[in-house]
Amino acid sequence: MAVQYRGSHTMAFLNRSVASVYLAYACMATAQAISWQFATFFIKHDLSATSFLELSLAYALPAFIIMVMAPVWGSLSDRWKRRRVFMIIGFIGYASTFIFYAFVADILQYLLVAAIGAIFSSAALPMGQAHLTTNADNKGERLGYFVAAQSAGWFCGALSSGILYDIVGMRYLFIVAAALSLGATASSGILIKDIPFNDVAGKTQKSLIDIMKKPGMSRLTVAVAFSQIGMNAIGAFLAIMIVDELGGVTAFVGISNSVATLIAVIITGYVGKIIDRRGPIKVLIIAYSSYTIFSFLFGLVTDPIIATIMWALPIYPLSSTATAALAAFITGEDERGRAMSLVYGAQNAGGWIGPIIGGIFAEYVFLSVQPLAFINSAFNFMALLLVISLLRTMGSVKEQKVIDTDNFPPPFEMLDELSKDE
Repeated sequence: MAVQYRGSHTMAFLNRSVASVYLAYACMATAQAISWQFATFFIKHDLSATSFLELSLAYALPAFIIMVMAPVWGSLSDRWKRRRVFMIIGFIGYASTFIFYAFVADILQYLLVAAIGAIFSSAALPMGQAHLTTNADNKGERLGYFVAAQSAGWFCGALSSGILYDIVGMRYLFIVAAALSLGATASSGILIKDIPFNDVAGKTQKSLIDIMKKPGMSRLTVAVAFSQIGMNAIGAFLAIMIVDELGGVTAFVGISNSVATLIAVIITGYVGKIIDRRGPIKVLIIAYSSYTIFSFLFGLVTDPIIATIMWALPIYPLSSTATAALAAFITGEDERGRAMSLVYGAQNAGGWIGPIIGGIFAEYVFLSVQPLAFINSAFNFMALLLVISLLRTMGSVKEQKVIDTDNFPPPFEMLDELSKDE
C-alpha cells in the first residue's frame, strides 16, 4: 500500500523523504553553478578554443546526451518503482565529470569527459522531481521549494566562483564542485528513502510516445524546448559577452547569476503555492512574456553593470516550477518519472540546439555574442504562443477527465479560482 502524504504544507519541509531531497539537490546545484557559468569562458581562455563553433559544441554535447538519456532513466525508474538509486547514479556522474574536468588539457579531452559524464548525470534531476510529486496534492508547492533549494545552491556556487575565478582558477573550482557532488551522493544514500507508489488500477504501462500524446504534453515539451533554445543561444556565451565584449569583469557574471538565484530562494516557495491555487498555465504565460521582453532589451544594453542587473531578473523560477507542475498534473504517479524526464529532455534539447544556433550566428552573422539576445526573444515568443494555445487544450483535458489518475483537478479548473476569488 502506498504511503500517503496528502495536503500537509509542513510536509514540504519536515518529512524526511522530502527535506533530504532538498538538501541533496542544493549541494548539487552549488556544484553545477560553480561549473556552468564559466564553461565556455574556461574553454576559450584555458583550452585555447577560440571558435564560437567549438565553444558551442562543448556546451551542446552534454545537453544532447542528457536529452537522449533522461527518458531512458525515467522509464527504468517507473518500471522498478525506485527513485533514490537513480539520484545516486546521477550525482556520481556529476562528481566524476567535475574531477576529470580539472585535468583536461584540450577541448577534445573536455568533450570526451562531458559526453561520458552526461550519460550518468542525466539521471539526477527528473528523479528528484518525480520523487517529490509522488502521493502529494501540493505538487506545485513541493516543486517550488525544490527550485528554491536549487536556487540556494546556485546562489552559493555562482557567487563564490564569480569571486574566486580570477584568484584560484577554474581547475581548482572543478575539484570543489566534485566534492560537493560527492556530498550530494552521500546525503542521498544516507537520508533519502523511496516513497512507495502503485500502478494506477486498470492501466497498462504507457510508452514515452503514449505520454507525449496526452493532451497538452507535446505542446508543453515543445514550448520548453523553444524557450531553452533561446536562453542557451546567448546564455552559453554570457561570460564572453559581459567580460570580453562589454568590458566587465568575471565577478559580474557571478553576481548576476547569484542575485537571480537569491531572489528565487525567497519567492519560489510562494510561486509553487500560487501554481497549486491558480494553475501553472498563467504562470507560464507570465514567464515566457517576461523572457520575450527581457531578451529584446538585453540585446540593446551597452553597459556591463546594466547587463549584470538585467540578467539577475528572477524569471526562471516561474518557468521551471510551472513546467514541472504542469507535467505532474497531466500524468499519473506511475508515469511521473517518464514525464519529468521528457520535460528535462526538452530543456536539454534547448541546451544543445541553442548553443549551436548561437555559435553559428555569432561566428558567421553577428560576429559577436550580444545580438543573440534577439534570437532568444524570438524563440520565447514562440514558446509563449504555444502556452497560450494550451488554454484550449486544458479545457479538453477537463472534459475528457484525463488528469484524474491523481485525484487532482485539471490545471484549468484551478485557473478558474482566480475569477471566483476576485
